[in-house]
Amino acid sequence: MTRRSAAPLIWLALLPLLGASGGCEVAEGKSCTEVGCQSGFTLAFQNSAWPAGTYTVQAVTAAGPRTCSVVLPFSDISPAVTCSGGAMQLGTSGSALPAAQHSLVGITLPDLPAQVTVTVKRDDKTLASQAFTPAYKTSQPNGAGCEPTCTQAAATLSW
Repeated sequence: MTRRSAAPLIWLALLPLLGASGGCEVAEGKSCTEVGCQSGFTLAFQNSAWPAGTYTVQAVTAAGPRTCSVVLPFSDISPAVTCSGGAMQLGTSGSALPAAQHSLVGITLPDLPAQVTVTVKRDDKTLASQAFTPAYKTSQPNGAGCEPTCTQAAATLSW
């Protein structure tokens, strides 16, 4: 009886996993890089001052309202952001810095809403509110024929 090495079988079993883990893949005879991207609508906040208080950010889309809240200044290195109503990320900044430098960066909605109205409040007082109609663009950051494909739009809310 001839004994065969299991190594070739192991490599064959691992090949699908290597492609799924973000390794370089060949598309149409070329190598693809590993740049990632995330689909969604990103709204940056442009504001010069973030006084202490409870901040609430609400995004209303056809899917309904989503709300995130956080208290500034942050109480520790990991701000306690609470969200409800659907997928929305609230970006924060400065948690490792002095309290005067704590701020909110913006929001990301991953589901590509056609229209969204965003309202920012501090202690139940409206600071800013604006409606947006995102102009989405699809891109492949690693080149044509290379994954991933992402659909994104961005805007800024200033006050």
